[in-house]
Amino acid sequence: MAHSPFLKRSSIRSLYTHPAKTLRHLLKNQPYHWIALGCADGMKEALLLKKLHTPDCLLAADTNLDLARQAALRLPARKKICQKIDLTQELPISFSTALQRAPSTPNSETHNLPRLITLFGVLPNLPPLPLLQRVSRFLRPRDFLLFSANLAPGSQGRVGTLRILPQYDNLPTRRWLSDAISRLRPKWGKGSIAFGVFPDPSQPSLSRIEARWMVNKKPTHILFSSRRPTARQVEVWLKASKLSRVKRWMDPQGEEAVWLVTCKA
Repeated sequence: MAHSPFLKRSSIRSLYTHPAKTLRHLLKNQPYHWIALGCADGMKEALLLKKLHTPDCLLAADTNLDLARQAALRLPARKKICQKIDLTQELPISFSTALQRAPSTPNSETHNLPRLITLFGVLPNLPPLPLLQRVSRFLRPRDFLLFSANLAPGSQGRVGTLRILPQYDNLPTRRWLSDAISRLRPKWGKGSIAFGVFPDPSQPSLSRIEARWMVNKKPTHILFSSRRPTARQVEVWLKASKLSRVKRWMDPQGEEAVWLVTCKA
């Protein structure tokens, strides 16, 4: 989107390079595997990887296989694998199998290498607690999960979400949505676009921005939605997912943060 903080603010982009120092210390310059979940074209992952040593194997996974292939082209690794993934389902065992079969550096055992799993820009789009729980079940003791969350700044979810609503409700976004609607077949009934903040159906305490298609003042379709938890809500999800926080990095305005976590012993 034209008003995306990631594109407009260097402090947001820096969130994806800050974890490198901690990861370098934890990985100790040893071989590792990288699983990039929901990686899109790999833009955010590339910022981080510039500060890390090259992984033995990269597994780029996205709902769009073409985007996963773009990410694999962008991200350096000794071996690369691209797979399509449905993040509403359990992470497939085939991921682990594919990594174990990948050639490794001399004197390293592929089945025992630590894995860095990244999940950038995905939490707003899916019910976040079940997603984190699925990823947690996939983690092994030596693995690290690094994920981002778009936040409602402050301690009150709805108040903070209303504050950042103009990042979504603006003329460029309305034009983009209108163009998309105009290409639909069959066409929808005559209506208008309305933005608002609503409780998430799966967790009423979680605020969700929605763009709705309104016909006769009634919503007929949700054009898109974006969940905006508070930082405290994310911390609660970590406990419920049996994940332990190693470190957190948050932008100065409190609108986005990155967490580094491991599974609890």
